[in-house]
Amino acid sequence: MINQKVDKFMSNSKSITAVVVTYNRLKMLQECIPALLTQSQQLNKLVVVNNHSNDGTEEYLMDIDDKRLLVFNLDDNLGGAGGFEFGIKQAVEHTDSDYIWFMDDDTIPTENASTNLLIAAHKLNDEFGFLCSNVRWTDGSSTNIPKVHDKWPEKVLYNLIRVTEATFVSVMVKRESIIEFGLPGADFVIWGDDTEYTVRLSQKSASYFVEDSIVQHKTVNNLANDTLEEIAVNRINRYYYMYRNLIYITRKYQGSVKMWKRVLGNAKDYFKVLFKAHDNRFKRSNAILKGTLSGLIFHPSIKFPKV
Repeated sequence: MINQKVDKFMSNSKSITAVVVTYNRLKMLQECIPALLTQSQQLNKLVVVNNHSNDGTEEYLMDIDDKRLLVFNLDDNLGGAGGFEFGIKQAVEHTDSDYIWFMDDDTIPTENASTNLLIAAHKLNDEFGFLCSNVRWTDGSSTNIPKVHDKWPEKVLYNLIRVTEATFVSVMVKRESIIEFGLPGADFVIWGDDTEYTVRLSQKSASYFVEDSIVQHKTVNNLANDTLEEIAVNRINRYYYMYRNLIYITRKYQGSVKMWKRVLGNAKDYFKVLFKAHDNRFKRSNAILKGTLSGLIFHPSIKFPKV
């Protein structure tokens, strides 16, 4: 039944370019790229941004014989947000694809993941801000769960759930939307660039979680279970950016009242971490304090592709 639906759709579907940002995760990349190049709906192009890896990634990419592959080996590590800003810009400027589909290098899409995103776009008559996949961890449990809209059931008969934000673990956006509303912001550095971008798009047009588009996110831990109290010490700094970026996003898109509510929520988090973290309590709690204060004055720049 599914294959019949896919075959019928493939004859008149639009084109798609995928964007993958990678840094020193060769083993994951060796799963991600073949999964993309063997999608049931063949990709127009695959843009890979190599964020100055030193683990053999460049050599691996050079050995792939596929004209659809566009590789950018960077001289510096632009970070996650910078990598996506760069990669999506290249996808728009160097291809004519109707849609840009982007993801981390540890995202492994199932065979029909892109096709089901395209089917959803067709059902919606191309009227959407973004579409995101059904992300599963290695044990099949849900992860990278998008935030559900108050009117979430409006397209549920199409297996679509309305959402307001998502992570860059399989998100598809129309080319024309990127041209109109700009690129994800490199200034966010990490943890928040995807939230800001998907909020930016969903405030312009309804956006949806596509139940049938399934991808696996092969992180070491299920990110849905990560907390600042328990996370590894070398990842604490990421929470500085998360708290900073979320204060900015709330300030920009939800207004001052909700922003100050978030500040109070951050204060509660500060004391919770300070008293309950299993180690490095001051370092962990200071990530919240510094991030919150920085978020009050943070002003990221938004760039646009040249077309």
